[in-house]
Parts: sequence; C-alpha cells; structure tokens
Amino acid sequence: MSISKMIIITIIAVLGLTTCSSKKVYEMAMMYERYSANLQKKSIILDFGEIVYLENDVKSDTTLVFLHGFGGNKDTWDRVVKALNNQYHAIVIDLPGHGDSISKKTLSYTITDQSQRVHAFLEAVGVNDFYLLGHSMGGAIALRYAGSYAENLKGLILIDSLGLEKTKSDGVKLVEISDKNPLYDVCTEERLETLWAYSMHKRPYVPGMIKSAMLEEKCARRDLEKILYEDMYKDVCCLTDLAKNITIPTLIVWGDQDKMTHIDNATVFHETIEGSKLVIFKQIGHVPILEDPKQTSDVLDTFIKTR
Repeated sequence: MSISKMIIITIIAVLGLTTCSSKKVYEMAMMYERYSANLQKKSIILDFGEIVYLENDVKSDTTLVFLHGFGGNKDTWDRVVKALNNQYHAIVIDLPGHGDSISKKTLSYTITDQSQRVHAFLEAVGVNDFYLLGHSMGGAIALRYAGSYAENLKGLILIDSLGLEKTKSDGVKLVEISDKNPLYDVCTEERLETLWAYSMHKRPYVPGMIKSAMLEEKCARRDLEKILYEDMYKDVCCLTDLAKNITIPTLIVWGDQDKMTHIDNATVFHETIEGSKLVIFKQIGHVPILEDPKQTSDVLDTFIKTR
C-alpha cells in the first residue's frame, strides 16, 4: 500500500469517528495532496472574475503551467507535481468553469475564450518563458495558446489531447447514443463508475467517502458542465491549421488504452506538429496523470532536460 493511500485512509478513519461529512473528508484529502506536492492555494481577480490556482515556492529558471481537462480541476495534477520532486516552479490553474474559479453560466467557455483567459492570468501573475502542459480539453486550450502566444513558451506538452481527430473514440460514440451525456450527467454511483471506466484503464484507489463527495459535486455541476461541454465543442475540432504552424518543442503523451481520445489521434498530432516527440504509455487510459503520475512525471522531466 502506498504512503499516500495509507494517509488518506487514516484521515478518513479519524474523521469518520466525528460528525465530518464526506465533503469535509474530501477537502481534507485534497489539502493533504497539495501539501505533499508543496503546492499552496492562491487566487487573483481579473476582469472576467476570479482565478484560483496552486503554486509551489520552488526557485527555478524553469516554470511549468498546468491545464486540466473537462470536468477536472487543479488537483488532478497534484501527484504529477509531487513526483517532479520540487525541481521546477509549478503553477496549476483551475480553468474558468471548473474547481474554485469563476463558474458563471453566462460566460462563454470555448477553447478560444479559455486560451485568452489563460493568457490574461499569466500576464497578471507575471509568468513568461514557460512550459505549458495540457491534458485533454486542457491540451486543446494549450494548443490554441501556443498558436497565439508562442513567443511566451519554452515548450508545449499535450497529454491525450483534444483538438485533432482521426478516429472517434468509444467515449464520443457513447455520448452520441446515450439519452444522457455520461461525461457530465452523473448523478448516480453507476454513472460515476461508467465515467471512470471510460476515462481510465488503470484506476487509482478512491475511498468510499471521497467517492460520495465526488459524486455529489459532479451532480451539482451537471447544468454548468452541459454548458462547458457544448461551448468546448464549438471550436475544439478546428485546430489543424494552427497545429501545422507550431514550431516550438512539443511533447505528445498518450495512453494506448484511451477510450476518450483514440490512440490514432496521437499519431495525427505527432505528424502535424513538426519535430514533435511522441510517447505512448502501455496499459494506460485517458488520464495518465492520475493512472501513473510517476511515469508521466519521468517523461516530462526527460523532455525538459534533453531539450
């Protein structure tokens, strides 16, 4: 049993003897994950609203900026940052519409809009000359950012990214045949299990109380995530011409068992972005950052150090 798993179980055991809710247990577990990754929660108010983010206090010439995927949040990166072992300055953003950042239903959440907000945030906190890492939807946002602000980047890292497509995934097909979208219409434990089964091939351990809190949060976000999903697909499919013009060092990482973004699409990214490097993880699904954070961090570290 891993140390992280043991500590989370201990937290649950101790709090379980009190009147703490599953939500409180979940919050405590996330606080532990951030603490173990040397990440502190911060926020900033911009013209469009508040951005909440995590940042470490590492003094390094290399800054990494992390963008999560659809329905995720900043904490999906905690274990990757931890595995990087305080080598790099890290900033992990809650994208608008997600986590603790502004989540008004009246905002537009297209890939283009989100990319512009990321740029506004990074300008506001004074970050320049950095590596931009994006997973899934975050990958599409990172790609759009690179197309507009390449001069700010040292490199681009795309993990099971949206934005270019050769073959439709099982996840997309599931959405098309379902009367309820399984990516955001998740209000029962069965539907949460369906979402996880399509998202991950090698699932991490999730205690029952934390699972309950995650289900409650996911269900509460259903109407908002419907808007996020529909806005995302307004321009997520149209990044081929942009990708052809990317010239900065680019790493593409993919799980060979990905049911959300088909493995064929990894090859399209690699062939479209000139000079890019492609790494395929065996027996990993759509979320390498949770399924195998150590392997993910090792690949990121190697790419950065061998540039």
